[in-house]
Amino acid sequence: MTIIDDPAPSGDDFVLGPATRLLWRSPHSIHLELGEQAVVVEGLPASAVSRVVAHHPPPDPAASDPAITRALVDLADAGYLWPRIPESGEYREPGPAGDHSDPRRAPPHPRLAGELTALAVTHAERAAEVLAARGQASVVVHGRSRAAAHLGAVLAAAGVGRVHCVAGGTVRLHQAMPGGVLPGDEGLDLSVAADTALHRAAPEVDTTPPPPDQAPDLTVLAIDAPIDDDRRVALHAAGAAHLVVSLGADRGTVGPLVLPGLTSCLRCADLHRRDRDPAWSALAVQLTVPRRGGSGSDVAVSTVVVGAAALQALAFLDGGDPACVDGTLELRLPDWRLRRRSRPPHPDCDCALPADPGR
Repeated sequence: MTIIDDPAPSGDDFVLGPATRLLWRSPHSIHLELGEQAVVVEGLPASAVSRVVAHHPPPDPAASDPAITRALVDLADAGYLWPRIPESGEYREPGPAGDHSDPRRAPPHPRLAGELTALAVTHAERAAEVLAARGQASVVVHGRSRAAAHLGAVLAAAGVGRVHCVAGGTVRLHQAMPGGVLPGDEGLDLSVAADTALHRAAPEVDTTPPPPDQAPDLTVLAIDAPIDDDRRVALHAAGAAHLVVSLGADRGTVGPLVLPGLTSCLRCADLHRRDRDPAWSALAVQLTVPRRGGSGSDVAVSTVVVGAAALQALAFLDGGDPACVDGTLELRLPDWRLRRRSRPPHPDCDCALPADPGR
């Protein structure tokens, strides 16, 4: 980027965005990085650079130069710089038509400052708005998988305001993992231990169930077995977005993320599996029977899968484009890579039709 001489409207004072890194290439050239995005700025005076990195910048006659102001505004529009209130140093969020007078909201909780910084990479000046929206979102996690409480805790730590875990029975040792229920929870009510895990990660999270008249924004099925048809039909009838997360002894799967009536569904996945294996329907019924000793899973694989599932859930809640819509993300040992398997709508499935609870 080269500073241009075209006149530009006056702008506010600017500071480096919280996720922006500034490097000097030469005395007259700086390099700005924002995640994978980078830009080189030539000819920006050192005094202007000092102003954007200083908490309380001194007066500088060059700050009123239209070319400098224009360059700073362009950098702010690209997300590298954020406007601030000169008197207090607080950030301001750009308003319509380049108006930088609207105050920027602070993180909903001080511990979420890191999340705000991370969101600035992809959402720039909308980062605070996206983080605040997470605080109003609700997720319900079903299942006794060791991934269930851990995933709930990660979502809570990322700023999701309400995360409710639904699980029956008591904690067993094979369900314990870092970030989830712990070995010391053995024998406790699983739902209570899950709530404790969530509050360890995010003391302010609401772990109560959503009100009867308020559907969760996302339902997670952390169940290490095929999902029974009654549950699938109920989720479809309610129009409830739902994400499947499953673990095995040497593998983990995230997805599909189902948006009823818009994407492929769990029955589509079963039909694709049936096409590859005619005996799948009989096998699926037997796989729903819990193992006597519980299902085993590699703790490292489980951790990676929970992280991938959290990224997909947050992408959906943040209004993004999750990779596991019409597909799954799969990790299998000894291969360390997450691979996406496409699962488009199956021609024999009726999931694209309007939901009918009586069907």
